[in-house]
Amino acid sequence: MIIEADREKLTALHTTDPFYTRILSLYESYGGGYDFVGFWVQETDGKTVSAISRFEDKFSLYLTEDSDLEEVAAFLRFQGAGAVMTDSRYTLELTSEQVISGQVLRYAGGQYNSESELYTPEIKPLYALLQSCESDIFRVPEYMSFLSDVTHRRNLNKCAIMATDVGGVLASAVMTVSETESAAILGAVATHPDFRRRGLSRELVKTLASQITSQGRAAYVFSASIANTRFYQNSGFEICADFTELIKPF
Repeated sequence: MIIEADREKLTALHTTDPFYTRILSLYESYGGGYDFVGFWVQETDGKTVSAISRFEDKFSLYLTEDSDLEEVAAFLRFQGAGAVMTDSRYTLELTSEQVISGQVLRYAGGQYNSESELYTPEIKPLYALLQSCESDIFRVPEYMSFLSDVTHRRNLNKCAIMATDVGGVLASAVMTVSETESAAILGAVATHPDFRRRGLSRELVKTLASQITSQGRAAYVFSASIANTRFYQNSGFEICADFTELIKPF
């Protein structure tokens, strides 16, 4: 049975799983008081076996061996999901217009301190930097939506941003896109095309991931390309799972 979730039901899962981290971080950032988010759990015999979140029309799933996948698929169709991300171990009875697959990696490197001068940039130049790095698998949301979300999460200490300049120009940045007391997910790793192949992104990723692990938390990244996966592996990360994202499933 799938029911709406509150904090007690979500936190009863007690896991640092990266898919669960996405869901819990969203809940702790917005709760159930906004129309553009939603949260549910699936229960079997009184035990929580799955967790589901919605941000606009994008759904994240935390599934287990006890999940009723048929019920989850029916629920997503009923909700009119525009995109669904889940652990690739679990196959849902859904077809889709596009399937994106990749790896989840966890930081396993040692402590690292950058010798570069790092800082927290303003959001507008950060957004411009991200725009310069758009690709088929990396799209930046509309500016006002990005500004509102990042500002809100930073005010709650749910978003850390780290950047470096070259000649007074914002050259590279990384941020946490999900954070809980137990784990954080890094994302929006970007280096302006004019400043690539200098090791700037690696420096930032290793520094931020190292800071997270020094706090006793797990640090994850999601990678949708072979090149990015190799980059993260060379930065101290190890593959811990595979993910599948279904675009416009039905």
